[in-house]
Amino acid sequence: MWIKLNSDNYSLAQIKIEPKVWPSDFSVIKPEIEKELKIDVDILHYTDLKIERLFKEIKAIHIVESSHLKPENPDGIWCDRHTLNQISFENLEHKSLINSYLVELETGNVSKLRPPWGQSGWYNQASNWIKQELDRIGAKQLAPVEYVKSWSISCVLRVETSIGNLYLKQASTLPLFCDEPVVTNELAKLFPNHIPQVISINREHSWLLLQDFGKPLGNQVSIQTKQKVYRLLAQIQIQSIKYCDGLLNIGCLDRRLNHLQLQIDPLMDYAATQCDLSTSQIEKLYKLAPYLKSLCSQLENYNIPQTLVHGDLHLHNVALNNGNYLLFDWTDACITHPFFDLFELFFPTRNHTWRASLQSLWRQPILRWLQNTYLSQWIEYESASRLLEAWNIARPLCALHHAVTYQHIMINLEPRSKNEFTHALPPFLREIIKSVSKLQKSPRI
Repeated sequence: MWIKLNSDNYSLAQIKIEPKVWPSDFSVIKPEIEKELKIDVDILHYTDLKIERLFKEIKAIHIVESSHLKPENPDGIWCDRHTLNQISFENLEHKSLINSYLVELETGNVSKLRPPWGQSGWYNQASNWIKQELDRIGAKQLAPVEYVKSWSISCVLRVETSIGNLYLKQASTLPLFCDEPVVTNELAKLFPNHIPQVISINREHSWLLLQDFGKPLGNQVSIQTKQKVYRLLAQIQIQSIKYCDGLLNIGCLDRRLNHLQLQIDPLMDYAATQCDLSTSQIEKLYKLAPYLKSLCSQLENYNIPQTLVHGDLHLHNVALNNGNYLLFDWTDACITHPFFDLFELFFPTRNHTWRASLQSLWRQPILRWLQNTYLSQWIEYESASRLLEAWNIARPLCALHHAVTYQHIMINLEPRSKNEFTHALPPFLREIIKSVSKLQKSPRI
């Protein structure tokens, strides 16, 4: 561990990056660390994360490793546990974190919850596999493998090759995540024009190697583009109805409504002890549990088949490539009610970009237009009026579905990573309360 000398005290080396970047943006952070330390490094993970919303700052401590000889640096020293105990440290909390890391190095006791890409040697192993696959297909690597993003639930690498940029993704194997390499590979066969081209997969390591498919759309696109994306989503979902059994067999998760019913009580118990909700909100959630179970049964009574759901369908997970829209990042893929993919239409106020791009006067008419575009694709299954009824019932259950997702993510993360999702679950819990209240005022439900 290298630490820096500041006057009479030691500290971790510090860098400040403007404009603000997330700690997961390794492609931005890595060169800044290398500039400070004057050696090439691989970032393993960050061991501490603080989001200071008042000051609009994000502070993180990154763990890095290097295969190069560690040069002498007059501004600091290389430190083991014995040395650490002998010196004065500027920040005692940082000293404690360093000690914990050094103990981990000495004992080899790594948390079972730590993802593979956060452990020593993973980058070299993944890079070597990429090279093997390039040799297999007769392509040449033109530049070193570089990080794109790395955080608690996935890591993405990029490499420039003779056939264009390729991307390696490894996603977490959390309980509610699908077998993404296998599922994506199958979906690419079923919908070749709308799923990224898969170069290779490695089931043992859950590696997925993809051809470059361009930049994500993002939310700063026209309403007409959004309309096309939601229409395409419905068409893929409808075509997937006949493939559901096969998708379930290869690792697409079964999260149908009967499973959702069983997840309600555990979610409420978790929310009561782990979430930043008021006492009255917790009480309301407990009281709503029977009603939510009833809504699951009601929604099943509509002739809308449960089918493929992307699970995280927003316009940063959609790209335009050769005139076709591609849906990517299928980590949350499952079989459940198709309307659960429409959380951006159900809850647009959660999205700051939506609020900025839609004037309040026009927001609701535009949302209804996009909603009708999507629902019109299902007209062969139910009448327009019945589809609208099902849509209203699905609203709180959509929030419930995504709340369960975040609950399971939080449960299975290392403590150091939980800050990434601390603020993700409570908004969906509040949406459940709000949506049920609105639904109960409807005379038809």
